[in-house]
Amino acid sequence: MAMPSADLSGRIVYIEDDPINGLLMQHWAAQYPDLRLEVAMTGATGLASCQLEPPDAVLLDRHLPDLDGLEVLRRFRAVASFADIPVIVLSASNQPVDIEASLRGGASAYWSKPFDFKQLERGLIDLMAKARRRT
Repeated sequence: MAMPSADLSGRIVYIEDDPINGLLMQHWAAQYPDLRLEVAMTGATGLASCQLEPPDAVLLDRHLPDLDGLEVLRRFRAVASFADIPVIVLSASNQPVDIEASLRGGASAYWSKPFDFKQLERGLIDLMAKARRRT
């Protein structure tokens, strides 16, 4: 495995109800000493976590037990101070209608599961750097 980039730092909230996906992402994030990953199992807890401490990025599953991912995205984007925070929708659905709805709803990107962790690293570094330049 290649050495992870030192450029990936900050706080990411991963809103995902599948515990296996959450553990997989936590294992991946553990290789970055300056990255904090918090997994929220419901849309409501994810939104509450973001309100308590705004993240540097959000990874959002489309299908959650309490709220649809698009509703979570809508509520997140309704907070003016979250305007520049990247939200990446992660979903097993790669239907054009789902991708378009997510991007129209304010997602910064839509990445289909299963995703490549190297692509995840590069994409997060890029989106988080752009957001930091805007603030």
